Amino acid sequence: MYKSLLLAICLLMPGCQSANQVSGLKVLIGATAIMQAGSNPVQDTVIVISGATIRAAGVRKNVPIPQDSERTDLTGKWVVPVAGGRIAPGESADLFILNAGPNGAPAVGGVSRRMIHGQWNQ
Repeated sequence: MYKSLLLAICLLMPGCQSANQVSGLKVLIGATAIMQAGSNPVQDTVIVISGATIRAAGVRKNVPIPQDSERTDLTGKWVVPVAGGRIAPGESADLFILNAGPNGAPAVGGVSRRMIHGQWNQ
């Protein structure tokens, strides 16, 4: 009886929630990214998004991937910021996901998804 009561109390307390719950973080993994207009492409990136803001961005080996995050594998894709934006911590998560052309450059009209303020639009 005491175990049942303790279990019921624990389930109602926020600190005891299941470790399987997603934290609200989105992680984009494996894309080639243009961090800002005019910069060289960065391959095999990780971009961590919290709410509407980029929390971390860089080469996969340098950016830890949170365990309780929603992960999107973008290997073979390109990520670019909207016009005038940057992919950097503290910046708004307004991004285009592009299909890559055969020569590795973004394909014209190749937008496959769009993220606006951290939410998928397409």
